[in-house]
Amino acid sequence: MASFDLDKSISIEFHGQDEIERKMLGLWADPRFKTVNLGMKLVGDNVQITMNKHHVTDISFLVFEQLAVKELAEIIIRQAKEKFNQ
Repeated sequence: MASFDLDKSISIEFHGQDEIERKMLGLWADPRFKTVNLGMKLVGDNVQITMNKHHVTDISFLVFEQLAVKELAEIIIRQAKEKFNQ
């Protein structure tokens, strides 16, 4: 029988009411981001993307809207490798 520890559980309700929230939900589902504290916020006309509170890249909101979650994931991974593997 499986046991469930309520003290160690986390429950998040997220409705994805705008474009950034929906894409964030898709990225959180990607196993490559499972251990990364991935953040996105709209700053001016750009979506600022962070990993573990470190700035990774900015993407124009107009471009961000048109990209699929898979494309965003590839951009984020590529930019993170370039930035952190120097």
